[in-house]
Amino acid sequence: MTEGDQTGHPIPHSLFDSAGMTDVAALAMWKDSMDAIYDVRLCADQAAFQARAEAFHFGEVVLTAYGCRAQIFDRSRARIGRDGVDHYTLQFCLSGRHGPRDGTVGGEAGPGDLLIADLAQPHATATSDFDSLNLTVPRRLLAPLLYAPDHQNLRRISGSTPLAALFRNHLIGLFAAAPALNAKEAASLVAPTLALAAAVLNAEAPQNVLHVVDPILTAQIHRLISDRAADPAITAEGVAARVGISRRKLYYLMEPHGGFTACVRERRLHLAHTMLRDPLQSGRSVAEIAESCGFAWRTNFARSFRARFGVTPREARALASQQLPRPEGDLAQRHMWEWIQMLR
Repeated sequence: MTEGDQTGHPIPHSLFDSAGMTDVAALAMWKDSMDAIYDVRLCADQAAFQARAEAFHFGEVVLTAYGCRAQIFDRSRARIGRDGVDHYTLQFCLSGRHGPRDGTVGGEAGPGDLLIADLAQPHATATSDFDSLNLTVPRRLLAPLLYAPDHQNLRRISGSTPLAALFRNHLIGLFAAAPALNAKEAASLVAPTLALAAAVLNAEAPQNVLHVVDPILTAQIHRLISDRAADPAITAEGVAARVGISRRKLYYLMEPHGGFTACVRERRLHLAHTMLRDPLQSGRSVAEIAESCGFAWRTNFARSFRARFGVTPREARALASQQLPRPEGDLAQRHMWEWIQMLR
């Protein structure tokens, strides 16, 4: 089917409902589908499992609503290295509670609150029985809009703030309208939705970046790094000149984010991880990919890659070859967690 043909058709829809299933069958199917992203286990009696999850695929983002019994979600560094998922999930709790298991004060989200998960970073969370509405977005789309793209994992934003309430109502309306949208209409809504999401996240900046003098300027620097990270000639002096500031001020602005060099290295590692898992890049050697992403020394690349993702570059490529997704035209036959895994 051509793009022109698709625009008049409803967007892909996925539904999982345990009603009518035995508890054992429902739990097995739930765990099997969630295994695309998370290791999960129930917090209570497995004999009373119930879950319902519904999703709509907007082309570049996935909007899901699900409710289930209390459970534990784990995303380890090793899992991140295996599956290569590099997205943000913005989750509004509609009922119940969800948050980190380390007892972080103020970290648990309640009804109406927004909880952010960076799927490229490890986390361990637990829920009560709960319902949620979730927007999952590839990093490449949202990170350039954020003041602090690498400081979002497990942030909670109160649902009582005006912008958070506006964003929550927007997603509720978007989910309600989704069955009537065609592909062209859905695609046109992605950019404004992400702009609103970024406004929420930027208005409630993480504590460790609150002292930044100019968050808009910092976001411009992040966008430049994102666009030019693969260029081996990228320098702090060059980026500072592009945004019209001194190198000293650039270093000051990037200090809360680990420093300029660390930000460039992080972006390069993400680029390399994506390329190593891309079947279209299978003919290129690891060394060639490392060089194309701006790494001058293969040994430094391999060491940094393993420290970041928990697997070597060769292991990441081998694992990806075992999990090649079907063509995107087959979305109707995939479940929502596979949609998320396939986002790029």
